[in-house]
Amino acid sequence: MALSLHPARLLARLLAGEPPLPPFELPLAGFRHHRAGGIWPFLKPGLELRLRREPWNRHDPQAVAVYYRQEKLGYLPRTDNAAVARWLDQGRALRASIAALGADAQRGGRLLLRLQLLPAGKSRPARR
Repeated sequence: MALSLHPARLLARLLAGEPPLPPFELPLAGFRHHRAGGIWPFLKPGLELRLRREPWNRHDPQAVAVYYRQEKLGYLPRTDNAAVARWLDQGRALRASIAALGADAQRGGRLLLRLQLLPAGKSRPARR
């Protein structure tokens, strides 16, 4: 069975005392509209990224932007961002990194993200 990112199902899983969530992967959305193409040569699998909530985003109030250093690469997909947005709003720590890179940026390259909710005891300060 696939891991569901629906907030109610994830909350039920946590409340039931199930083991920590395994890392999960999502594609980067909005790649072509941000700086990922300009910094493509610097991106590689395993590189740590930063997640930042954008509750003021007029297109999606659950928006979660993805950054490499100070450069916005894009967003988590709108269809999968509700749980991650809630975790960030709650101050939960998440680890984000590049799982894989597709074709080069000039050909509409794709970037696959790996996210992991860190256990409460091992949380590091949330970056916003």
